[in-house]
Amino acid sequence: MSALYDDPNNIEGTTYGKRWLRHEWRQMAERQAIDNAETQKIVMALHGGGIETGTSEIALAAAGYHPATLAASVDGYGLHDLWLFEGLLPSRNGELHVTASHYDEPIATKLVENAQRCISLHGCTDTQANGRIQLGGLDDELRDIVLEELDAAGIPAEIASDPMLDGSLPDNIANKTRTGGCAQLEMGTSYRRSLFGINTRPQRKHTTNARFWLLVCALRKSMSRV
Repeated sequence: MSALYDDPNNIEGTTYGKRWLRHEWRQMAERQAIDNAETQKIVMALHGGGIETGTSEIALAAAGYHPATLAASVDGYGLHDLWLFEGLLPSRNGELHVTASHYDEPIATKLVENAQRCISLHGCTDTQANGRIQLGGLDDELRDIVLEELDAAGIPAEIASDPMLDGSLPDNIANKTRTGGCAQLEMGTSYRRSLFGINTRPQRKHTTNARFWLLVCALRKSMSRV
């Protein structure tokens, strides 16, 4: 990411964008086990916008914000910290892809290091997905809960066996939480496309469908269980 930012051809707001949110911490009671438990969880889309399409919108909604209006959710599952890096180019956004293990982004790193739990959202090819969401990351507890909730929602998923998809590298930025892990989702191109009525960067956030919200609900339920 440092090399990407140093490249004069890459201009924030033109070729790429960054969005993030860290909630305020408060402790009002004299005895309280945790400061705002929901603020110690983060949802990330490292390759959002036009890079791995659909992951920005899913991340926003899973963190508790409508992707079009940014209205906060009132479903009772809390609001979470958020990191998005988004490709804004009309094409060739893949050139902005930095692997999770080389993701030396200072703001994103601080956000993750502040968090106890993390869901990291990625896109993969249909061949890699093999008809299922591929789950990985080093937070085995959260990963297994996500699998349970996806199964309950009727969304095909499995634990990834492909080392390219399993998110098991300690250098993966999403594994740098306080608990030393994350739950990583790799979603195929066709599946991500199916979550929107119009699959373009300007229109995706406005055309989320029932399949989109089924996935989001499963992820939000998962985060509420840890």
